[in-house]
Amino acid sequence: KVKTDRVDAVELARLLFVHEFQPTAMPKESLLNLKVLTRTRGQIVKQRSHFLNQLQGAIEQIAPLFPNVLNPGSLTALNLLTQLPTPGQWLEKENQSTILTLVKTLSRHGQSYAQKTYANLLACAEDAQVTGLSLGSYGITVQQYATIILALDEQIKVLDKHIQIVSDTLPDIHLLLSIPGIGRTLAAIILGEIGDIGRFSRAKQLVAFSGIDPAVKQSGKFVGTRNKVTKRGSPFLRYALYLAATTSIRKAVKKAQVNPVLYEYYQKKLESKTKKQALGAIMNKLLRIIYSVLKNQRPFQLISPQQQVQMYKERLSKAA
Repeated sequence: KVKTDRVDAVELARLLFVHEFQPTAMPKESLLNLKVLTRTRGQIVKQRSHFLNQLQGAIEQIAPLFPNVLNPGSLTALNLLTQLPTPGQWLEKENQSTILTLVKTLSRHGQSYAQKTYANLLACAEDAQVTGLSLGSYGITVQQYATIILALDEQIKVLDKHIQIVSDTLPDIHLLLSIPGIGRTLAAIILGEIGDIGRFSRAKQLVAFSGIDPAVKQSGKFVGTRNKVTKRGSPFLRYALYLAATTSIRKAVKKAQVNPVLYEYYQKKLESKTKKQALGAIMNKLLRIIYSVLKNQRPFQLISPQQQVQMYKERLSKAA
């Protein structure tokens, strides 16, 4: 995005005198359904994160060592805290069987893991008698937060099923799934936000639509030097690109990169840019890959820059 006096003047003149207005294209019903469902899911996930933060804060007040025993956001911990939310209840002998059964069933690690977890939980509860607060209100708060999070998890599962049903009717989903680092949920978000790829004649237009293009500011004699991304367009698309980019450059199983080409590109960018700037470059690169895959209706193929140059030379030689 270029923000200058000259550009502003030309744009205003075009709108006022030429009446060059772009018509609004309504997306297909299936794409619109996908967009609504994925945005709703994103809002609920955000709510879950909020309540999980509140839960962790409340647990730290009554049992500071609890996160060392169980992840507060795990299914095992949430179910435990809905039934037995206070350290005093963990210490009661009559609750031993309930805790062991719950940990064994939900963690799927067997009896020995359940016994070890129970022993650690007892040590945590004993420590809480000294370091934690024994206010009954915190127990109620912990129980309510855990209950809310479990309910939100169920809502997310329902939405995931509907997203699966809708996305299965869209062939473009499978094209996006061919790109390393993009799973079912991210593919659904990206496709729902982009809509019909035919709206964009160039990859640069899609980059601008996503709001990850640099904003150039100039007015009079002032010329901005610290340019940031415009952040116009869909924040949901930007967040999905961010998650896909971070996944693409991380190491997968057996220390291999999820996407070796993007990983190498990221390392090259780090030589002259900050991590944030380099990641922004990956997001830009990834979006251009998405554009190419959707526009050409061809699954992604992992090709190195050297192979791309060779293929380009071969096409030129055939054309000649």
